[in-house]
Amino acid sequence: MPVATYWDRVRNRAAELGTDGCSFGTSAYRDCCLEHDIAYRTGATVDSEPQTKAQADTRFRACMQAHSRLGWWSPMAWTRYIVVRWFGRPHAQPKDSQDPAEDATT
Repeated sequence: MPVATYWDRVRNRAAELGTDGCSFGTSAYRDCCLEHDIAYRTGATVDSEPQTKAQADTRFRACMQAHSRLGWWSPMAWTRYIVVRWFGRPHAQPKDSQDPAEDATT
């Protein structure tokens, strides 16, 4: 039986959670969006490592940059990163840590 890749695990977990992928965006970064949705819904990575909102948002940006021909300079990555930093609301917080950015907005 073949071993599931990281992105297979992300897609499977996202399907279990019923995530929608990229809201209001391109499907080119769908896996990045699914990974970000998992972190927001569970407060952890697909491998169950605790993850704060700031960590999830930074990882989201880095994923999109890695999948873009423009890399670090990707306007889509930076725009979506700013939107999730300002307006993103996770459904869960990691049990082991508190995101200082969340304290500033509450």
